[in-house]
Amino acid sequence: MIVNIIIGVIALSVIVLVHELGHFVTAKAAGVRVEEFGLGYPPKLFGIKRGETVYSLNAIPFGGFTKLTGEEDPSSPRSLASKSIA
Repeated sequence: MIVNIIIGVIALSVIVLVHELGHFVTAKAAGVRVEEFGLGYPPKLFGIKRGETVYSLNAIPFGGFTKLTGEEDPSSPRSLASKSIA
């Protein structure tokens, strides 16, 4: 029973990682600055900054996120809001 729960959490984490990588790669390709790429939800357990992005491993394993510049301030020239979709 416990093994099944652990396998389920690991499987969910892999699915979330692949999903969030899609957001990350698309943002980078569009020239949008990625502030943080996190697996799990805060509080942060571990983080490392490479270039302009912080890669973090967080305490709550049921999810993940890609924090893009401009989510709070869309006036930044590298924000998602400043990019054309077409």
